[in-house]
Amino acid sequence: MSETRRAATARYQRGAISPVHWRSALAHSHAREARWWGVLARVAVRDHSVPQIYVSAVAAAQGAALTDAARWAESARDHARTAAVPSRVA
Repeated sequence: MSETRRAATARYQRGAISPVHWRSALAHSHAREARWWGVLARVAVRDHSVPQIYVSAVAAAQGAALTDAARWAESARDHARTAAVPSRVA
């Protein structure tokens, strides 16, 4: 877990940020990580001395970070939507 995600989680656990803000922070952190992996992938592909297995591993890491970012962003949207709707008690 990155330091950014640890800090966001600690703030959430202390009650300093809302669940939606926490999820959004995690989505942003994963998206930033995916961009970093993307830069590394582009550099690795250009360098023909880098083994293909390394390039594949970097691409897989980028894909995983993009997936995590999308899932956290969706979770933030879902939580914001459901938290905004008051529950109905019969």
